[in-house]
Amino acid sequence: MTVARRLILSIVGFSFIVTLLSTGIQLYIDYQDNLSRIQDDFDDIKETRLPNLTHNVWVLDEEQILLHLESLVNTANIEFVSISDNGEARWVSGVVRSEKTLEASFPLTLENNGHLFRLGTLKVVAGLNTVFTNLQEKAVVILASNAVVIFLIAGFFLFVFQYQISRHLLTLSNFARNVKFESNQSALELTRNNNPENPDELDDVVSALNFMQQNIETSFLALRESEQYNRMLFEQSPIGLALNHVDGQYVDVNPAYARILGYPADELASMTFWDITPEDQHEQEIVQMRLLKEKSPTQPFEKEIIHKNGDRIPVQVSYHFLEREGQQFVGTSMEDISDRKASELALAKSEEQLRQSEKMRAVGELTGGVAHDFNNLLAVVLGNAELIEEKLPEDAPEQAQLQTLMGAATRGAELTRRLLAFSRKQMLNPAVTDVTALVDNMADMLKRVLGETIEVKTHYENNLWPCRIDQGQLENAILNLAINSRDSLQISKSISGKLLIEISNVIVDDDALERQSEVAPGKYVMLAVSDNGQGMSPEILDRVFEPFFTTKPVGEGTGLGLSMIYGFVKQSGGHVTIYSEEGVGTSVKLFLPKATDTDPEKVIEMDEQQAKTGNETILVLEDDPDVRELTVLQLKSLGYNVVQAHDGQSALDVINEEEKIDLLLSDVVLPGGLRGPEVAKKARETKPELSVLFMSGYTQNALDSHPELGEASLLLNKPFRKKELAEKIREAIDY
Repeated sequence: MTVARRLILSIVGFSFIVTLLSTGIQLYIDYQDNLSRIQDDFDDIKETRLPNLTHNVWVLDEEQILLHLESLVNTANIEFVSISDNGEARWVSGVVRSEKTLEASFPLTLENNGHLFRLGTLKVVAGLNTVFTNLQEKAVVILASNAVVIFLIAGFFLFVFQYQISRHLLTLSNFARNVKFESNQSALELTRNNNPENPDELDDVVSALNFMQQNIETSFLALRESEQYNRMLFEQSPIGLALNHVDGQYVDVNPAYARILGYPADELASMTFWDITPEDQHEQEIVQMRLLKEKSPTQPFEKEIIHKNGDRIPVQVSYHFLEREGQQFVGTSMEDISDRKASELALAKSEEQLRQSEKMRAVGELTGGVAHDFNNLLAVVLGNAELIEEKLPEDAPEQAQLQTLMGAATRGAELTRRLLAFSRKQMLNPAVTDVTALVDNMADMLKRVLGETIEVKTHYENNLWPCRIDQGQLENAILNLAINSRDSLQISKSISGKLLIEISNVIVDDDALERQSEVAPGKYVMLAVSDNGQGMSPEILDRVFEPFFTTKPVGEGTGLGLSMIYGFVKQSGGHVTIYSEEGVGTSVKLFLPKATDTDPEKVIEMDEQQAKTGNETILVLEDDPDVRELTVLQLKSLGYNVVQAHDGQSALDVINEEEKIDLLLSDVVLPGGLRGPEVAKKARETKPELSVLFMSGYTQNALDSHPELGEASLLLNKPFRKKELAEKIREAIDY
């Protein structure tokens, strides 16, 4: 609806209300006038007709009484009159026809000879129907005439408003609606006959719109230039910039931000910054968001983000609160500080390595000098002891004290030998060595030292280089490392002990020097001894190579094992590194220089027959936990997949749960009511092709009472060697 129509409707409505109010007031005044005339008639009856009527009633002149009553009824608006005495009407004239009436009662009294006589009561009823009818007809005439006047006035106003205002308002609205930037739009002008020297309100509006158009166009051009400049800074900034909703959803990112994360911008649009934040840093992010609400921007802080490839990248971040189009956003500025962190780490590592190297060099020079002088003293002691021994008879009582003295001197010589090894001043006998053969030759000895509870694994790279090293010292080094691993594993009784010996070829080039700055460039054979023991703290790691430093109880270690290894490898032209985490384990790596000779010296005669291996799945059923654990470790070292059970019922549960089991390796005698043959029988009901191998201290006769198992069930006698186990496993599976 147009403004003109709303204005006309308002005028009509207002005029209608005024007309109704004025008409109502006029009708009310007329109504009061009619009531006044009726009251005047009542007063006239009382003053002029009541005395005559009273006399007629006194003389009982009924003819005159009725004539008086009929004359009253013929008076305007009087419809009914009556004379009653003691509530009983005696003379009546007329009928009440109106719904609304006015009544008046006049007592008929006569005074005669000083006495007052009450003759009755005159009741007069005036009807109002005529009054209301007249008022209604008058109201219709007034309203009709006013309606015609209002219609004419409204039409005139509509025409004038439409011509003088509405059409110009449409022109103004069309101009404002069609304002275009950069279109050189002409100024607004209205088509009207008006003196420009006397502008009115419309002229002021036209001037304001033209001024507004100029301001908007100027602001738009400035805004566009600013946005282009800001977009250029946003796109070209080396710092990652992003805009997020308050819930973390990405709105926009610049190329630097996408490059830091490794995601394309369109892929980030469907992600949130929670997706790139590691779970262990979510609490830090929540704290930063809380600080951002209190003060924007936040102070730059360091955190890690998850790269698309899964790596965690260190970054420096700050957040800002921004508002755009009435909405709140979080602006993020992010800088990749990986290079800075790497430089800081490299610098700290170099400083620590220099400090450690200087410390080890100083300690080495000290211990080497002490060991050299102490060796001279021991030589004097041992030489004189031998001279005395030659002069004393064999049954001399001093021989016992002399042997004690010589034993103590010999142990002292061993200590000095270890000190000289640390100070790199011992006498070495290097030879071209096949390290793989040397380690294999130590296999039995390592098993005896470590015990059956620790699983020993080896992993050799193909085409290993020979190295020039003192074989005896290398054996001692491996043995010392194995003993340290055993002691660590014995402390961590809750885990299954494992020792891994790895040998591989390593080339140290310029890139590797950044990680191993103390290793000279060249080719090395790397021998690593790793365990899953209790590990060491950083404080202990800083001192492990120091002479006489030990974490073992008093009397259980000299603290020279690792220091001797460090000195021996360094003197041989190699290097030692150690890595350890508490609760995870320790790994010691010996970098042994590659030999320049072509033919290595063979250390031992290698056993050409290798134990048979496989990759099938074997269920080990054994009630003795030590035997079961040893058997499992042996089978895993042979390459098999192993599941285990401690009694017959648990073994049947495993068989029902596992989809494929190739062999049941079971003890014959088991607790719980189900013997090994009974378990095998029930197992073959669900897996008819299941191979069975029994273990027992008894002979094959133990299976004679179970002929239903058939000849396919074999027996492995306890105790057995690993080679025997491997042979019997293959025989049972391949049968």
